[in-house]
Amino acid sequence: MPANIIDGRALANEVYAELSGRIEQLSARGIIPRIAIISIGMDELDKRRVTLKENAAMKHGMESVTYCLRQDVAQDRVIELINRLNQDPLVHGIIVQTPMPSQLDDKTVLDAIDPKKDIDGLHFCNAGKLLNGEPAIVACTPRAIIRIIDSIGVDIQAKHTVVVGKSVLVGRPIAVCFLNRNATVSVCHTKTTNLSEITKNADILVVAAGSPGLIKADMVKDDAVIIDVGQTSVDGHLKGDVDFDAVSQKASYITKTVGGVGPMTVAMLMANLVDCTEALSR
Repeated sequence: MPANIIDGRALANEVYAELSGRIEQLSARGIIPRIAIISIGMDELDKRRVTLKENAAMKHGMESVTYCLRQDVAQDRVIELINRLNQDPLVHGIIVQTPMPSQLDDKTVLDAIDPKKDIDGLHFCNAGKLLNGEPAIVACTPRAIIRIIDSIGVDIQAKHTVVVGKSVLVGRPIAVCFLNRNATVSVCHTKTTNLSEITKNADILVVAAGSPGLIKADMVKDDAVIIDVGQTSVDGHLKGDVDFDAVSQKASYITKTVGGVGPMTVAMLMANLVDCTEALSR
């Protein structure tokens, strides 16, 4: 029986509906949540992602300002801009689009962001709090994945969750989120030996490897929940890490490459922005 397809756009609309009252309350106090986006040497996919964030903010009563820097920008220039935004009381959230050009050290740049404005959840303070099971700003895609799984009524506790991908943006924080929900967690990547032997034991499989079509039908077990985070541009089209047509015939629930995790990631970025705005405005 074909899998149930998880509608990320519908879930994102639920998130925005939940945020609307909080945004109105802030607005009544003269406070408009504002996100500052720093984009360095954007390609077409980056431009698309930035536009989605800008549009989401404006559509739901928030504000967005984007700083487009040259591909060859010096690291000191980026950090100078971040420091200025850190001090700006009208800015409540700051993100730097990743990946960054090779002359920049990602960790140094991200750790320059005020952790109270780190709506991407990548500052070492927020990552450390998450690791310790403390309240933290959680990276947007992992927060989206948890919300998606909760929405379909699957109890994460005691499930064998397998994460394919070890990035600081998705793979590592979602693994910690699962551990914090008492799941049994395996973390793999494209160089894992006998990857299929691990993935086909997963009750919940999250794939964020950036490797189009990596996961085939014979690599998943019947009735697994499949969350495909992969988005790679191939000949002008976005391709996921999961062979959707084949895997959807075995899974119980599955996300599509377009309209799945992506809209929820943007929605959770906005949720983080509202959280930070409220915290900074107390």
